[in-house]
Amino acid sequence: MAKKKQLTREEIAAIEVGHTEVKPAAAIGFTIFFLVLIVTIPLIHTIRHGNTVGSIFPAIGAAFKTSSPKEFNETLKKGFHDYEDAINETTPVREAFLEPLQQFLLTALKTGNEKVIVGKDGYLFYPEDVDYLLEPGFMRQARQWKRSQGGVQPDPVKAIIKFDKDLKERGIRLIVLPVPVKACFYGDKLHAAKPYLENKDYRYFLEVLKQNGVDVLELNEDFHNLQLSGKDPFLKTDTHWTPEAMDLAAERCAKMLGCDDPLPAGDEATITNTGDTSALLKLEDNPYPRETVTITQYDIIPDTSSDILILGDSFVNIYSMEAMNWGIRGGFSEHLAGRLGRAVDVIARNDGGDYASRSILAREMARGRDRLAGKKTVIWVFSARKLPAGDWKDFDITVGKAPESAFLTVEEPKTVTATVLAVTSVPRPHSAPYKDHVMSLHLGDIDGSNEALVYIASMKDNVWTDAARLRIGDTVRIELKPWADFEDEYGSWNRSEFDDDELLLQEPCWGEIVPK
Repeated sequence: MAKKKQLTREEIAAIEVGHTEVKPAAAIGFTIFFLVLIVTIPLIHTIRHGNTVGSIFPAIGAAFKTSSPKEFNETLKKGFHDYEDAINETTPVREAFLEPLQQFLLTALKTGNEKVIVGKDGYLFYPEDVDYLLEPGFMRQARQWKRSQGGVQPDPVKAIIKFDKDLKERGIRLIVLPVPVKACFYGDKLHAAKPYLENKDYRYFLEVLKQNGVDVLELNEDFHNLQLSGKDPFLKTDTHWTPEAMDLAAERCAKMLGCDDPLPAGDEATITNTGDTSALLKLEDNPYPRETVTITQYDIIPDTSSDILILGDSFVNIYSMEAMNWGIRGGFSEHLAGRLGRAVDVIARNDGGDYASRSILAREMARGRDRLAGKKTVIWVFSARKLPAGDWKDFDITVGKAPESAFLTVEEPKTVTATVLAVTSVPRPHSAPYKDHVMSLHLGDIDGSNEALVYIASMKDNVWTDAARLRIGDTVRIELKPWADFEDEYGSWNRSEFDDDELLLQEPCWGEIVPK
């Protein structure tokens, strides 16, 4: 009789993998365990937080009211994403383990998190700044094509040249001011071989703009020289420029406008604050000390009748906007106005320097309000880190006519009960460099049939407000007020908008939820 062949371990494993058997009792047990697990976590949240985490059911109901399969899918997907985000923000596991884990990573491994890169000698960096240096080249056509598949306009040169052309047709000069990226000047703090670094396409980007007649204020060399003189161009634990670098930018800009006057005397103020990057570590016992700066303040407020308009982001708002906690009346616009001896007009929104400020301008124009009337110069300030990562949308800046609609506008406070028809996204606390946020609401069923576009505070000091938890289909009692009364205070906050041109043309209200 032939001897039975001895199977190898690999052959035995292959046979067993293809014939895995699970007893019915075990299969039922595992199924029950899995179902209990996925139901228990939301249930615990509902018991613990009540309705603060929202509900998926209004989104499901809203999805069934849509008119197309695409709208149904998008509404339902957004509802599930919002619900998951709400649960994620209040999960007991997150609350219990996030800070101890981050403390361990920081002290034992000298590592930050997905929002913070830890450098040498107490310097912290925002990952997007470092990514800017590591990019293979943001002007490459292959890379731009790949980014365009995600629904963004990836080409900054195209957007800038088009904007410059549109302004020149109205006799307005454009000055482009790409604020240098912090990581460029601190390669030694990032364990790089050179202390000064740059994206490989940045010089080519500048050259193409100049070849097309666009005026560019390039500050990299100025900031590098400032650093060599012993002054930091950027805060150690924040993404933004120091008061010295900011004033240097204002000085250079004033010279481009033909003014070489020194900065007049102002009121000095000493400000101490936690850097935005440091705050993203989410540590109560933060080992990184608060930073102290001295700013020069001026009693100059923006003037819409000025012949100069600044379009900007948080680099314009820092030292100027109170919500950023780095002082007021001492930012780029105030220093430029001080050197020029006259006020300037300002449209600045935290984040989104690639499109947000131009979007606000375009919306003002489309509503029939010519924000460019009497302007001779537009200064467009944005962070250079947006060059490879931004959405460089094209905006129509022709003057339109105010739309006729049934959207509610108010001239004095009015309390209404409304149904939430749509909401914009709200960032998770500590997930962005900015601790405050304004969201947009599309409300309906007001006084029977009226609708309203409402801006409302959704996050303050990295804490969600009740508005952030509103979902499609919710009924809300809300006090509506004229947006014009609150624009100075909240207009510069990071804000999420609807991707709906018709809706964006409506006159917004400011909203505050009425406590139950």
